[in-house]
Amino acid sequence: MASPTTCNALKQIARDFLRSLDDPKQVTLGFERARSLTTNDISVTHDSYPSANGIDAFLGGWAKAKQFMPKFDMEIVDMIAEVGAGGAGGRVWVFSKISGGKGGEERDSVDMMCINAGGKITKSKDVQRVTVAGEV
Repeated sequence: MASPTTCNALKQIARDFLRSLDDPKQVTLGFERARSLTTNDISVTHDSYPSANGIDAFLGGWAKAKQFMPKFDMEIVDMIAEVGAGGAGGRVWVFSKISGGKGGEERDSVDMMCINAGGKITKSKDVQRVTVAGEV
């Protein structure tokens, strides 16, 4: 992997993390790929769920949620990244379309992630809304 100090490298880390959560094989593997991309003490917030502190708490909740959303699908539409002021690590914003989730309606999702100089996600915040017609 390229150094996590370029926008493209930061985007790839975020993309790999989100795709690993949507990969049925990763559920049976204990989300090894997701674990490898985060710090152990990652902070994850979602607009409709309690915050999760630590990768084990987050992945435990995610595995349980996946049982109730077997048709969950996430399509990444666009990503924006910025390198941190010190030239290492940075932030990524991911815009996605989600289907098969709670309530069944299609949703727009924005995930905002902080990535440290070592290329590990330290914080993630997800905000969703029911999809409104129109292009971005």
